[in-house]
Amino acid sequence: MYMIETKNLTKKFGSLTVFEGLNVTVKKGEVLVILGPSGSGKSTFLRCLNHLEEPNGGEVFIEGEKLNVKNKKHMRNTIEKVGMVFQNFNLFHHMTVLQNVIEAPITVKHEPREEVLKRAKEIIEKVGLIEKVDDYPSKLSGGQKQRVAIARSLAMRPDIMLFDEPTSSLDPELVGEVLGVMKNLAKDGMTMVVVTHEMGFAKDVADRVIFMDGGKIVESGTPEEFFTNPKEQRTREFLNKVL
Repeated sequence: MYMIETKNLTKKFGSLTVFEGLNVTVKKGEVLVILGPSGSGKSTFLRCLNHLEEPNGGEVFIEGEKLNVKNKKHMRNTIEKVGMVFQNFNLFHHMTVLQNVIEAPITVKHEPREEVLKRAKEIIEKVGLIEKVDDYPSKLSGGQKQRVAIARSLAMRPDIMLFDEPTSSLDPELVGEVLGVMKNLAKDGMTMVVVTHEMGFAKDVADRVIFMDGGKIVESGTPEEFFTNPKEQRTREFLNKVL
């Protein structure tokens, strides 16, 4: 059983076809990195995996369960297995770091407050921010905000983590601290799908790399295959520009 599987997944915005007929699988504990130029459909594909965008065709399976939009309870239970981290943090500015992290498990999953507090502090320590637990987002750097966003997703105890260009809005010197947290998650065996422009992360952490362009998967392979011996001319052109 795959943790994620898409079958002939298609997404359109009006007359614009973002992608069509995508078939992707992700195994338990696998880190899949998706690369490609802007507008190639990477982020939209990611958003279809947890139904932030509704596909126009095809199917999405999470841990073997088909996303069924007609069964709201089943849909919610399935989606709760998937955490997502966005480019722009999306923290609650009127809440402290700790409050941001505990909010969803308590209000969405109705878990006991004391149990959530204990887990949240462990997670906040894991992302290296225990000394900031009572600070508000306005006092945090971009890298710290993104680490809080990761902690907030982890507090929901997801089986899968999706990352949509998590470092793209950060100053260069702050990128490393966020990638460090993601590398540790990978070491711990978290199943991850990462849309990024960080080629070093793709080389070092990915189990598999997909290159998308024009809504199609142009190439797929291990990092070694992808970066040292790409098969497709379009892949070589892309790598020549970004490396």
